[in-house]
Amino acid sequence: MATDRITLDASLRTNMSKGERNRIRRAGHLPGVIYGKDVPPTAVTINGESFKQLRGHGKALVDVNIQGNRTVTALVNEISRDMINRQPVHIDLHAVNLTEPITVQVPIILDGLEAVEKRRGVIQQQTREVAVRCLPTAVPEFIVHNIAHMETGQTSTLADLKLPAGVVLQDELDTVICSVTEAAKQVDPETEINPHVEPELAEARHGRE
Repeated sequence: MATDRITLDASLRTNMSKGERNRIRRAGHLPGVIYGKDVPPTAVTINGESFKQLRGHGKALVDVNIQGNRTVTALVNEISRDMINRQPVHIDLHAVNLTEPITVQVPIILDGLEAVEKRRGVIQQQTREVAVRCLPTAVPEFIVHNIAHMETGQTSTLADLKLPAGVVLQDELDTVICSVTEAAKQVDPETEINPHVEPELAEARHGRE
């Protein structure tokens, strides 16, 4: 077992009812499922304390210790959250073979936003995830894309991404990640009461104030 991977303690779950899932959550744990090429879908309960290790992690590679009897290496595929309080309600774990490449969706995080905004640029991000293929041990939790250099009117595509070694892009290179538009200009409301008012009348209004 790799010493630098997070270990999640789990137990098998046989009761699939909604009531049982709610009971697990009330107890501070998390219901989940492990599945993969050589692993049939297996319902599990992830220990709440061990789950806390995943905070701040994205597509993390973990070792799932099932009742102390066996360990399954898996990729955190998805953590479902409550729409209101954003608390985790379920976890999907994709069991992997460390020697076989896999294709996964990885989040794109934009860096350098402040530099663009200082130039009155408005960033519009069209693509937030990208499909990549690599060994499970090489899956990045996220890909940071620096856009500090971008000017108004420019777009950035997947061809501009800097990928880690051993990671191969699976989506089209011309897919737009983000674009920069000009911030809307603030207009004096006094001069916008009627767009057809003559400039002299607008000036007269200001003069009476």
